[in-house]
Amino acid sequence: MRWVLAWCAAAILAAASSTADAAWYEAQSKHFIIYADQNPRQLQAFGTSLEQFDQAVRWVMHYSDPPPGDGNRLTVFVLPNVDAVQKMAGKQGGYIAGFYQPRAEGCLAFVPGFLNADRTGGLDAMAVFFHEYTHHLQLQNLDRPYPAWLIEGFATFMQTAQIQKDGSILLGAPPEERSWGLLSADSIPLPSLLTEGVGKLDDTRRDLFYGQGWLLTHYLYTAQSRSGQLTRYLDLLNSGSTQLDAAQQAFGDLKQLQHELTVYKHQSSLMGMRVGADHAQPGTVAIRPMSPGGAAVILLRADLKLHGAKKDAAAILAQQIRAVEAQYPGDELVEATLAEAQLDNANAAAAEVAADLALKSNPRNVEALIFKGRAVEDRVRETQSADKHQSFENARSLLIAANKLDTEDPEPLYEYYRSYLLEGLRPTDNAIAAMHYASDLVPQDMGLRMNSAVAYLNENKLTEARATLAPVAYSPHSEGAGEVARRLIAAIDAGKVHEALLELGRASVQH
Repeated sequence: MRWVLAWCAAAILAAASSTADAAWYEAQSKHFIIYADQNPRQLQAFGTSLEQFDQAVRWVMHYSDPPPGDGNRLTVFVLPNVDAVQKMAGKQGGYIAGFYQPRAEGCLAFVPGFLNADRTGGLDAMAVFFHEYTHHLQLQNLDRPYPAWLIEGFATFMQTAQIQKDGSILLGAPPEERSWGLLSADSIPLPSLLTEGVGKLDDTRRDLFYGQGWLLTHYLYTAQSRSGQLTRYLDLLNSGSTQLDAAQQAFGDLKQLQHELTVYKHQSSLMGMRVGADHAQPGTVAIRPMSPGGAAVILLRADLKLHGAKKDAAAILAQQIRAVEAQYPGDELVEATLAEAQLDNANAAAAEVAADLALKSNPRNVEALIFKGRAVEDRVRETQSADKHQSFENARSLLIAANKLDTEDPEPLYEYYRSYLLEGLRPTDNAIAAMHYASDLVPQDMGLRMNSAVAYLNENKLTEARATLAPVAYSPHSEGAGEVARRLIAAIDAGKVHEALLELGRASVQH
């Protein structure tokens, strides 16, 4: 699943970098790993801005901030320009300024080269990133259903964040690219806005949806007369009320609310909110130059992470990465990348060799341990050899070792669970618990979340199953899974668990 903001990117201008300083660098901070061919000063400022934004959203939304593992930070690939972003996304043409992909193997974001400080005249890449990262944080923290208008409205509310020189952040400025949706004489009736998703809307109605979703979110957050109503509305949704009933109980007369929104949007100015610098402390952003091999392979690695599982891409990428490895044998990042490419290319033996070379360079490379474990599995999974079970046990030992090195990385946890399925065995209780924890660590991965819900249903843990399904149910980016999740929640609430499991079987929701 890929989330893409389809907004006009014509106004996006990449800031010029100093040629003397142009080289690939890696930035690491608490929540991000960033790869960029940019001036390190720009990269430092970019990483700092991302961390400040992260802290501001967490403060506004009262989100917790547990320490993430290295494997559970968001990886950001800064590509040379907008054209490169569009090519990476597989969508040529002037509408994609950046995109985000949630996955258990590590969530990814792709943005164009850094922009200058002018945030006027249209959508810029920072707004794209802020919108998508807000979604990332929402899904990481949602424990109840949030409707599509609020998910998109709040992300749009946050995307216009302006970081001030004193470190404070201004939130809630109107999004210029949604001005038509806000000011158009056309509108989506409020009951429809409250109950519709965005997946089936045409471009015109989608623009209205985003604009009006932003306006309703802005009004409910800032109007004193509506204080507490949004929380009550969400509580009602979580207790099983329909979207329209919850809105009528929490907001009162919807015609009156519609009238207030119309008056509100025609004010000469709309108040936002300021998050003080003390609530947006970025922490440390460490910058280091990449090795020559790492710099040579990084764009191929980005392509691999996004497209490597596709058969038509796997062989080409494996060949290209092998060519880089021939120039930089033994480079840790190159060998780990080659191991993944060979797995995607169904060459388990070559993947294991590359993983071993990465581990020779760094025995604590979690990614290489995972790839070696997967390679061992792939070598024997289709065989009937006498040592098949022992090979799977050896693979599981490697995954356990990876987990011990980074207990907050969801990938070895999920791969441990998956190893039993690949062997044709029922997962152990420990393996199922590992899968549940992996889903908790990366709730943005809807497929993994649905698998977790299925396991809870099979264990007759209905409260946990419902809580796991709730954020999927109203996600605007998971129309198919969301529809299934809503039916499952209704079945759980009606005490029809057996029917819920049959429904899941019919839907064939697989990760």
